[in-house]
Amino acid sequence: MPVIEKTEKAPEAPSPVPGKATRAPSFFRGGQTSHLPWILLTIGVAVLVLLPLIPLQGLAWGNGADGMRRLLDMYKLGEILQTTLILGFGGLAVGLVMGTVLALCTYSMTPKSRSFFEFLPVLPMVIPAVAHVVGFVFLFSPENGYVNTLLRNLPLFSGDSGPINVYTLPWIVFYTGTHLAAFVYLFVYTGLRNLGSDYALAARVNGASGFRALITVTIPLLRPTFVYAGVVVLLLSLGQFTGPLILGRREGIDVVTTQMYEISAEYPVDYSLAAALGTPLILLAVLLIIIQRKMVGNHNRFIGQGASTIDNRMLNPVVSLCCSFVVGMYVLIAAVLPLLAITFVSFSPFWSGSFDTSGFTIANFRETLADQRVLDSIVTTLYVSIVGVLLVLPVGMLISLGIYNRDKLWRPLPAILDILANLPLTVPAALLGFGFLFAFSSQAIGIYGTQLSLILAYMTIMIPYSVRYQLATLVSLGRHTMEASQVSGAHPVRTFFQIILPMSKTGIISSVSVMFVLLTHEFGVSLLLRAPDASVMSVVLYDQYSGGSYPKVAVIALIMTVMTGVGVALAMIFGGKKALEKF
Repeated sequence: MPVIEKTEKAPEAPSPVPGKATRAPSFFRGGQTSHLPWILLTIGVAVLVLLPLIPLQGLAWGNGADGMRRLLDMYKLGEILQTTLILGFGGLAVGLVMGTVLALCTYSMTPKSRSFFEFLPVLPMVIPAVAHVVGFVFLFSPENGYVNTLLRNLPLFSGDSGPINVYTLPWIVFYTGTHLAAFVYLFVYTGLRNLGSDYALAARVNGASGFRALITVTIPLLRPTFVYAGVVVLLLSLGQFTGPLILGRREGIDVVTTQMYEISAEYPVDYSLAAALGTPLILLAVLLIIIQRKMVGNHNRFIGQGASTIDNRMLNPVVSLCCSFVVGMYVLIAAVLPLLAITFVSFSPFWSGSFDTSGFTIANFRETLADQRVLDSIVTTLYVSIVGVLLVLPVGMLISLGIYNRDKLWRPLPAILDILANLPLTVPAALLGFGFLFAFSSQAIGIYGTQLSLILAYMTIMIPYSVRYQLATLVSLGRHTMEASQVSGAHPVRTFFQIILPMSKTGIISSVSVMFVLLTHEFGVSLLLRAPDASVMSVVLYDQYSGGSYPKVAVIALIMTVMTGVGVALAMIFGGKKALEKF
């Protein structure tokens, strides 16, 4: 029963039916019958999320732990694990420093500059991952990279290659950190805005310098932000697949995810060995989440209640200009130059590293768009992405309703739903893809090679995003709106369709656009589930890159970027600039 607090001026709300007390809606009322739909929902979500994980781990530890024993005897295992850790912690270090600097610079700009620059550091996240890596190859390849060609024309450098080799481990780490800096920027910049300026101003009034106020006040208060961002970026770095696969194969650099892909390319597929190879990543993910909770501890110690909406800082225009330059240089290197390189190659007859524009042609576009496989991949990408989003949206809403109304459900259910909904975020996409490959190839399911397999996989990896967005929408609506409808006698279903959905329309459309963009980017799961009749654009782009058809690769990358641009535009139309934070 909704609780309405009484005051001297607020009488108790009348019961919808005279003479009868208002009861909680049957949808959330106690008792075994009312909990049955939520139990069935939890079971369904558990099956979908655990399907690519539990059977694989059963193979790794089954038959006397045969998979784990053979893993310990695997050639180059130590080197693979070492490279994975270097990439993980190196990407974390680069991304954390770079993203924090970007956030502090943006926060130190004048309001006019900030209104323009604050969303620019997010652009590297908007570019499709495969296209982004290829853009870095076109820029920094030791032989034909445009930046290397430009550097070799300077007096300090000479020769036919270098000085930068993007295929080496240090540069793979740099690329990973540069790309993930956008994630850190979002976390830290949002934390700075929510923190407000009152505490730093109080420190300055008491004689502290700006640097001392930053070190002793601002950064300690942002500790939960740094811990959360650090754990997320470390998990993403350890699970990197696209960058190491495209950049590392030339120099023989392998990480856990790329080694799993190589195992999947052999026939017959050694599922137990690949499952054992992915076990350390799962255990490390669980350990990192536990450490995250321990390090943050009591969140209330770090919550600032300053007037974050009122910015009374005295901002220096010169400092603002310098900060604008720093942010501009990051955006130039991480987003603008890769897109320019892709565009240049798409109009060139071949990729040579030359800046000559006299041979520009649109023949590459005609040839690419005449390729039936490319056209089929565009249709498949649009179909499986749209269907996947439309199916995961109601699932995410139901899970969100269960979590939001945790006080009205059987206590374990909301907690289990919350854990299951966030689990796909902690597992690398390549590992999930391998798990789906094993599950969908089994005789019991047998849907490998179909578009249905991609749709189910896409639904699974989008569950965390769908739940996050729908839950945020419910929180923004507040309980009073739904409780007012229920007290007035409306059935929960009627409340949902006539109150919740209309008021959530803007947030839902924005969320649909964001999830569509994320699915059109997807590569790790799609590559492992590839089939002649189920190949998406990112997989076709990778195949063309492996075959050396670089102008065609550039054209496909541009098409993917345009599709992404449409999704981002829709998200910003309905959700404003803050919609970019959802990426």
